[in-house]
Amino acid sequence: MPSSVLRNVRTNIRYLVYGGCAFALIWTVFVCGSFLLNPFEWFDGESEFIALSAKTAKRRLPDWPNGVSESDVESVSYKSSHSRDSYSSWYCVKLTNKAAISWQDYAHLHQETWSRQCLDKRDEGLEGVRRTIDGPPPLHSQTGETPAWWSPPAIAFRATEVMLWSDAFYSGIGRATYTAFDASKQTLWIYDYACQHDTLWKQGNIPSGEVFTTLDQGSEQP
Repeated sequence: MPSSVLRNVRTNIRYLVYGGCAFALIWTVFVCGSFLLNPFEWFDGESEFIALSAKTAKRRLPDWPNGVSESDVESVSYKSSHSRDSYSSWYCVKLTNKAAISWQDYAHLHQETWSRQCLDKRDEGLEGVRRTIDGPPPLHSQTGETPAWWSPPAIAFRATEVMLWSDAFYSGIGRATYTAFDASKQTLWIYDYACQHDTLWKQGNIPSGEVFTTLDQGSEQP
């Protein structure tokens, strides 16, 4: 190959590399600049879909419960709104009785596990309780607007409620998961949330139920 052709090829490659680097630099400056101008908008967001098939919903949900087969789920409606330090999620799932139990167990265990993972050395610890409440469940300090399709019946709801207390007992993070299965309509209802500076109860005054962790114990109960 003639040397002039090789020079042209090398020159074109250099231009491509330099152009790509310049584009990457400009994009980085744009992203970092917009973050510095308004950092909180990067932590705000909302996602919603209505009556999607199990296969499609599984791709769009943040996670899918272990032990729940797509073939056992008819449809899923979902909305999640989040800010920098809070979120709310609503679910309406049409599915079989067996799948509903698995989904509920997964949701409540996930709340307990994730709440413990949120602890750090600056926190005093967790208070948590498992109990049953009358529905519809409370929408504590919700982030975003309640979706129009959210209309759970007045039936019993499983509740996992948690207070993550900071160094000062006047402040903390309220967390909870509420679920109920309406067998007459084969429909599972879920509300899941966390909110900074939300107080579900005063420190030490855990509601009646199956207490699974307290500040005094410093560890979970079986």
